[in-house]
Amino acid sequence: MISSPIQHEFLALDEGRATLLHIDERDPSKNWLVPVGQPQSRDLQLIGGNKILVGHHHGYTEFDLAQGRVVREFTALEGVTAARRQPDGHTLVAGVNLAGTTGVVVLELDAADREVHRAVFPGDYVRLIRQTASGTYLMCCNDRIREGSSEGKYLREFPVGGFFHAWKAVRLANGNLLVSAGYGAFLVELDPGGNVIRKFGGKDVVPAEVNPFFYAMFQLLPDGNVVLANWQGHGEGHGAKGVQLLEFNPAGEIIWQWSRSDLISSLQGVLVLDGLDANLLHDERRGLMLPVNRRPGPY
Repeated sequence: MISSPIQHEFLALDEGRATLLHIDERDPSKNWLVPVGQPQSRDLQLIGGNKILVGHHHGYTEFDLAQGRVVREFTALEGVTAARRQPDGHTLVAGVNLAGTTGVVVLELDAADREVHRAVFPGDYVRLIRQTASGTYLMCCNDRIREGSSEGKYLREFPVGGFFHAWKAVRLANGNLLVSAGYGAFLVELDPGGNVIRKFGGKDVVPAEVNPFFYAMFQLLPDGNVVLANWQGHGEGHGAKGVQLLEFNPAGEIIWQWSRSDLISSLQGVLVLDGLDANLLHDERRGLMLPVNRRPGPY
């Protein structure tokens, strides 16, 4: 029996054109493309209530999932690289030298966007952060991943050869880390000691037309596949470069891809919506994109 081709419903951040796309390959009538309206949009999260949170340079913007309409904005900061909604309605924002403080800063904002907590770490570079099931932060700090506490202390770090502007890390259920290497243009799985146990997607193993340039946001799917954004550069004019969304199976083979030069320039973020309930807040504290427990107590 010939299997049907893979089709996804997904969101994508086009950093080159500063747009947000919703694509449903099964029902293109639901597709939309809207301007983000803020520079350097880098983070994506399904936050419940049929809304998407986009983290950007000045803070975050919430979009309605049905039509891409802006429903809320917070734009009071400079240098935000990550934004994560919490089960209690608070929002974490992270960046370098935020809010008048030197270092890698993680601010917790309440539902009215008032600061209620600040954690400051040594360093001059951070991109995405992701929380773990134990509440620590996985922070992408250029050539290494650092794990930090909410008190502003680094607990451990994971340097890897070839990391250059590493973009995102999540802790898997088995304790390993899955990381995208930025300009290193590969994906890697590390054991709890930081040893490389799997490396895939690199220039030496994918077709030349993929043009691995900068491996940015990714998502681990329930079947073990990984969907990845292969960013191609700042600004306009990159839409025909490379294949910008890729899906790898556990063996590292590309089994799905998407790229539309007429719609995009350079995709940096992706969020696959298949099987997710848009009415619920989701996060990746156990590696997979799962609903977050809104009740009091640990996640």
